[in-house]
Amino acid sequence: MAGQKYQDLADLLLHNERAKHFYQGLEDQTQIALSKNGAKICTMEDLRQFVDSVDRNKHK
Repeated sequence: MAGQKYQDLADLLLHNERAKHFYQGLEDQTQIALSKNGAKICTMEDLRQFVDSVDRNKHK
């Protein structure tokens, strides 16, 4: 399943337990930001990169 590409964030979370567990451990504010950009998040790597960018922007 490594590198598996999904339609969007909802599809990723529905079919990838690791992604779902990772997402559930995030702050609410981060989850909201992810949901607003869900169409762009199709892989576990996309999810991690987006969370990293959200975290970097919080500390600016």
